[in-house]
Amino acid sequence: MKRYDVEIGERTFQRDLADIRSNFDIEIIYDEQKNGYYAQTDSTFDFDKLLYFIGLAESSDIILSTVKDRNKLLEYLSISPTPHAKGVENIGRLLQAIQSQMSIHFEHRNYQTGRLKEYTVFPYLLKEFEGMWYMFAYVDELKAFRTFGLDRISDLIITDNHFQREKVLELAADKFNQIYGIIYEPDNNPNAPIEKVELRFSDTMLHYLKALPLHQSQTIDENIVTLHLIINPELENKIISYGEQVEVLYPLSLRERIIKRLQKAISQY
Repeated sequence: MKRYDVEIGERTFQRDLADIRSNFDIEIIYDEQKNGYYAQTDSTFDFDKLLYFIGLAESSDIILSTVKDRNKLLEYLSISPTPHAKGVENIGRLLQAIQSQMSIHFEHRNYQTGRLKEYTVFPYLLKEFEGMWYMFAYVDELKAFRTFGLDRISDLIITDNHFQREKVLELAADKFNQIYGIIYEPDNNPNAPIEKVELRFSDTMLHYLKALPLHQSQTIDENIVTLHLIINPELENKIISYGEQVEVLYPLSLRERIIKRLQKAISQY
């Protein structure tokens, strides 16, 4: 089997199909009419997210395997000296704990106080936001969800204790995916609604938003960007950061809050 200058043996191809089926529970089906293969997944499966994550891993492997002198690798990369990459080494273990429903124990550093605190939590979800990774986990001791930056976690241990993913907690964890950013604590606002937000952007900003959407729910019609998410302070801050390039059309409550914040900012000059 040869295509796109890549030659794959039939045995290798069939083995890869078996691995995909076993590891990801995805059936790769041959379509005689289209004369090709396609992934058969249910409507709830976000295949694009899986491909994105696999792509990151494969890109890393390709880079490391093609660069002859790895010591010179950084000569070809311009990376900001930030702690954004810290903690990513734990992603694999955390995904394993989430999938196996195993509680985890770790130390977490508070950046404001510099203090370390031990936690034992039930991990529910990992989320990437602006280059940093976060874990949304249920702290049984507090009877509440908390968000932990992976860059602040140390001494991670996967315990032998199983936990049951309760339906009500599953729903709360799902809402963490329905926000812009990472600020959402359901115990403080358990009934936070998912709202429709309409923003009018300048033509210049639309190009950036098409390449880097604000949220997974984003749709664009002419110069109107529509989002369906839980409105939080991070979304407001992001809107204000666009300055004159954006206008909030809906909801009116959000529009009024943005106006008041802009007026307050102007009054300080």
